[in-house]
Amino acid sequence: MGGLAAAQTNPFREAPADTVRVQPGHTKKEFAGCLMKASVSGAQHVGLSTNVLGVPGITHSVGVSKSQKGPYPEQGMGLEKGETPVILEAMVPWLNRYPKRDKAQLLREGFQFGFRIPGREGSEKGVSHKNLRSALADPALVMEKLHKEVGLGRMAGPFPDPPLPGLRVSPLGLVPKKEQGKFRLIHHLSHPKGNSVNDEIDRELVRVCYTSFDEAVRLVREAGRGALMAKADVESAFRLLPVHRESLHLLGCFFGGGYYVDRSLPMGCSISCSYFEAFSTFLEWVVRQKAGVNGIIHYLDDFLCVGPSDSALCGVLLQTLCEVASEFGVPLANDKTEGPTTCLKFLGIEIDTIQQECRIPQDKIWLLEEEVRYACAAKKVTLRQLQSLLGKLNFTCRIIPMGRVFSRGLSMATAGVQQPHHFIRLNKEHKADLEVWQMFLRDYNGRAYWLSKPETNTELDLFTDAAGSLGFGAYFKGAWCAAPWPESWASAGLTANLTLLELFPIVVAVEAWGQQLANNSVIFHSDNMSTVMALNNLTSGSRPVLGLLRHLVLRCLQLNIEFRAKHVPGCVNNIADALSRFQWDKFRKLAPGADIQGTPCPELVWRIV
Repeated sequence: MGGLAAAQTNPFREAPADTVRVQPGHTKKEFAGCLMKASVSGAQHVGLSTNVLGVPGITHSVGVSKSQKGPYPEQGMGLEKGETPVILEAMVPWLNRYPKRDKAQLLREGFQFGFRIPGREGSEKGVSHKNLRSALADPALVMEKLHKEVGLGRMAGPFPDPPLPGLRVSPLGLVPKKEQGKFRLIHHLSHPKGNSVNDEIDRELVRVCYTSFDEAVRLVREAGRGALMAKADVESAFRLLPVHRESLHLLGCFFGGGYYVDRSLPMGCSISCSYFEAFSTFLEWVVRQKAGVNGIIHYLDDFLCVGPSDSALCGVLLQTLCEVASEFGVPLANDKTEGPTTCLKFLGIEIDTIQQECRIPQDKIWLLEEEVRYACAAKKVTLRQLQSLLGKLNFTCRIIPMGRVFSRGLSMATAGVQQPHHFIRLNKEHKADLEVWQMFLRDYNGRAYWLSKPETNTELDLFTDAAGSLGFGAYFKGAWCAAPWPESWASAGLTANLTLLELFPIVVAVEAWGQQLANNSVIFHSDNMSTVMALNNLTSGSRPVLGLLRHLVLRCLQLNIEFRAKHVPGCVNNIADALSRFQWDKFRKLAPGADIQGTPCPELVWRIV
């Protein structure tokens, strides 16, 4: 009976099992001293039916071995991978044909045996019974969510003692969902810093390349004005992926006096996104194969279907996606399925195929403006505050990509700062970037019209040039501007800065004729490589050049102009060259239809330098 005595110390021993039935109505005191019923069956095993505090109606499979020694069972014994509605048998024929063979094997083995989380066995340093403040603030909600997960077979527990050897216990927390008043339970597997579950996962394994919002807009634009769109959202996402029994010891948590083990991939595990992205990419491929068209993309668990206004392709894609999901047992969120329609939100941004524009909700613009205003006035901000601001800036940059240049320095300022409450001092460059955002947001209405295809200088009839010792010239569809360099520039050494001289007339052209260039994508040609690099990278070691770049980008943001530069060695630029050298006869001969009077150089451009 020695095996039975050991079993009564901890009932979780071995996989062959009777059952542990969870009964309602137990108190916390009963938790530690739960009633055990044992019966000997044969010479090898002792079966247990144990009453454990938990959720009504939940049954856990447990077994005990007479030969098992020590306070804990062998790793993973008694606990299996989580339950999932996903039907592997239905997917196998498609997995056999899937071109990405490594991903096909990953998905096949993952749904059959569970997905593995790379990591080592736990230690005392990796155990934390302290949960996040967000969880402690609403224990009833946390308990409700834990009970739900146990009921769905995605978690096991509660247990009075650690049910697995070397169990890594990580904190629980609550984070708000997009829906007002709703929260998501997270398993904080990045704690403790330096010795967490996530710290032990190779960063290369968690690297994911997501579809960009630009790709969604490209797909919609290809379908033409009035294109039809539909979207669907996979419900429970990561929780559909069961965890391999050999990785269960990494996913412990402690709440309400009991231990729980996550049996499905949790929100908070760094490899969850990588595994689910492999699954959703496979689902997208199956839909493409069955529908015979390519008008579908996804971003993690969000799917977007697109088709021309005069066809049924969008509806066909949505129906096919729903059929594939049903066949494979993948639940879709009915309340988030929408379309076909000409206007819907994807990734939080409204796409309108009639107006041919993207729109950010006005409340998000107001919140961003408020945080920018606060940061502009502050000498320093906490890491948490700066990360919040950067998140909102990056969201806005989904429809105004050029704004990213003014987030780059702020993002770099977070490097090396470890604790959310630690302060970051904002220097002059940070403040200059924030001031650009503040000026832009002051009049921004949250809309971005779709840009035309990129046009070169020649196609736009736009030419600029600079002569180092003389001045600059700019020409646009008959309008022109030319002026000598100020004498003060020579004494300050600015006329030796060729990047500055070549960039100046480009800024003049956008400032003077920006309204005519609005809602365009422009390619600037230049025979000066440093100018091309400054325009494309939107940075420079020269303060005067950086000042011009900031102003140029701000004006382009306001006018919805997107630009890039292309190096053209020895480019022929005769009209602008004649203007920059004040060769009027030559200019009139080259451009006989040019305006009689030139456009004055905007005074504010001179003041930038």
